[in-house]
Amino acid sequence: MTEMAKVERRGIFRLLTTITLLSLVLSACAGVAPSVPSQEPRPLAVTAYGAVRGRMDDGVSVFLGIPYGADTAARRFQRAVPPEAWDGIREAITYPDTSPQLELSGALFESWDPDPRPPQGENMLGLNVWTPALDDARRPVMVWLHGGGYTAGYGSSRVFEGTRLAQKGDVVVVTVNHRLNLLGYLYLAGLPGGEAYPDSGNVGMLDLILALEWVRDNIAAFGGDPDNVTIFGESGGGWKVSTLLAMPEAEGLIDRAIVQSGSARYARTPEQATADARMALDALGVAPENLDALRTLPAQSFTDAMTALETNPRLAPNFFSPVADGRALPSHPFGDAAPATARDVPMLIGSTADEYSLFLLGIPDPAAITFEALHDMLAFAVPEPDIPAVVAGYRALQPDASPYEILVAIASDRAFTADAVAQAELKAEQGGAPVWLYQFDWETPLMGGRLGAMHALETGFVFDNLQKSESMIGDIATAQPLADKMSDAWLAFARTGNPNVSGLPPWPALTPGSVSAMRFSEVSRVEADYFAAEGEILNALPNMWQLGR
Repeated sequence: MTEMAKVERRGIFRLLTTITLLSLVLSACAGVAPSVPSQEPRPLAVTAYGAVRGRMDDGVSVFLGIPYGADTAARRFQRAVPPEAWDGIREAITYPDTSPQLELSGALFESWDPDPRPPQGENMLGLNVWTPALDDARRPVMVWLHGGGYTAGYGSSRVFEGTRLAQKGDVVVVTVNHRLNLLGYLYLAGLPGGEAYPDSGNVGMLDLILALEWVRDNIAAFGGDPDNVTIFGESGGGWKVSTLLAMPEAEGLIDRAIVQSGSARYARTPEQATADARMALDALGVAPENLDALRTLPAQSFTDAMTALETNPRLAPNFFSPVADGRALPSHPFGDAAPATARDVPMLIGSTADEYSLFLLGIPDPAAITFEALHDMLAFAVPEPDIPAVVAGYRALQPDASPYEILVAIASDRAFTADAVAQAELKAEQGGAPVWLYQFDWETPLMGGRLGAMHALETGFVFDNLQKSESMIGDIATAQPLADKMSDAWLAFARTGNPNVSGLPPWPALTPGSVSAMRFSEVSRVEADYFAAEGEILNALPNMWQLGR
């Protein structure tokens, strides 16, 4: 879009907004819309589909549950469509429904959980907006994509609330819900009759593109700049960020990208996804020749099928995930090279030091583990013949580490850090916009310290929402100085495409052959030749995403 076209679009939208607001005010005076008590002023914005009224939170305007797409129940396994327009003023003070999924919970995430949790349902294409003001300031926009793999989660967690980022950084924060698991990624195109569902393996990702189109077309009404949009996400949210960067339909909708513990390099092939679909149909009790029966199944049937499919180790973590179908996703996101569609997008990529400690909570006594036991315990992450050499290599790097600490280090690096470094190197080799790398090292004191810098721990720091992440952080006062610096860096990146801020040491971007990373902790530092020694041990192994496929 030319600069002149952008100016014309903004002018037309402002004019329509002014006319619509005036009409709503006159209608309210005539009794069409309910009156708002003068002692509780509430923000009002106008989208392309109608007006929405939110609420105030500590001086920030908050709008919850704004629809960006229509109910998906009538369009299962097909592209979503925009919502229908509405008359009058729509209340936007409750979170949208969440995609049907298995309920996940745990003591560590207790402070994240909204109370009550939003209901599940197929009319879940909604988003939430936090903005400092409804004006023409054209603030940077930060769109958060939630974690939970591609199977669970929602943008309604308390730790994702954008009030503090909006206040601190003068930015607009958006969180999004979309289709997940079977409803979002069941690939039917390779089955008889599948031509009716050509995009079925990627509709969850296409939902996110529809949400980004909503941001492009509507965020100016909320004080945001549609030409400065950062997408960021952790874990499954990072996978979604990585995948969107490889989708041609998302090109032009993303100006900057942050990948936290979710560097997706590979997608399922159509052949893999078709085999997965046959297993899913068996769990659903639907014959592959009768795909139209999927349209009338109760939504609970898909959740029940997911419970049955979870026991199949071959399906994790690839089953509920995008497909390199040659349509929406032409190829693997960051397989052998960074996608051309990401060339002009600055990136910030990283992981936590002890990612996998969260997934090893089932070990009752970490101190009882022996080095001999590591052979069986690492079989999920390392090809069996390579385990002795990998363990020996890590023991040489960490001679004082216990068997449990070696287990956490290898599993964390295999599942997360190796891909983060590889993704950043591919991005640097591309020669386009810059890329920065980080590792989060701050260790939570909870559970006697066994968790270290666990998976997802940095999220409360990034959002500057430690009080809403207390169940996994513990000592908020000790952690707050680091949250100040990390949220500053994320905000600076969203504003300028560069995360360097005062209070942190100078942070160089990667260049081909030179890998430096910011190590975030009580005293943050930059490490040159980051991950070089670990990479020598691990890089010859097949990518963990592809193991067992």
